[in-house]
Amino acid sequence: MPLGDPDEDGVDMRFVEPETPGDLQIIPSLAVMGTAPVWVKDNRYNPLRIDGSGVPLITLVSELGGRYGALHYLDIIGIRRGNVDWGAFRAVADTSESIWADIGIIYSETLIDVIMAGAQEVVVTTKMIDSLKEIVSSFELTENLIVQIDYDGSVVSKDRTMRRMDPSDLVEELSSFGIEMFILDDIREGRDSMDRSFLESVMGAAPEEARIYAGIEDLKELKELADTGLAGAIVSCSKLLEGAE
Repeated sequence: MPLGDPDEDGVDMRFVEPETPGDLQIIPSLAVMGTAPVWVKDNRYNPLRIDGSGVPLITLVSELGGRYGALHYLDIIGIRRGNVDWGAFRAVADTSESIWADIGIIYSETLIDVIMAGAQEVVVTTKMIDSLKEIVSSFELTENLIVQIDYDGSVVSKDRTMRRMDPSDLVEELSSFGIEMFILDDIREGRDSMDRSFLESVMGAAPEEARIYAGIEDLKELKELADTGLAGAIVSCSKLLEGAE
């Protein structure tokens, strides 16, 4: 699939207008496989289409970036196989003013490649990163770091130390090193809304200067997150586009 030219493709994008309580910021999450925007349908990643038509990657990035500013970029092949399409990523970074890149980082040294390719923020996740030590090493390499806490009733991690930690203790520990940005991703199977005990325990442990975002499955969750102190919500761009299929 071509990257696309936002001035030539002619795709008619119509955005959903979600009601955002308070100052809650919406961060669209764009999943890609190679150069193709994808979304989850029937528990599988499928090419994102609008009213039956394919959407060029750069067109989508340009439209989302112009409307929302920051964009969460999820490289599915990078996460699954470690094979990042750097050409596509650089084109995306050149188009958007702020990319939060999750390419499936396991070891801290990979962060340099992501920053050099144009990311404003690099996301490391407890599910993928090798250890707590690697998170700390990552922050030593760049302060433009976001730590995502994957949660399914406990912290999801290959590292025994992190698996045994309460999410609030993990946030407190990482905050002590100066890390200030976190994403909370409640990945319990079949969940309808974010686990409130998970959210509240983390918010209670985080320092005042921390900026915490929550991954949501549906726009209806925005109202549920009002007055929680969250900085924003991360939601699939498919939920923000009318006619997405």
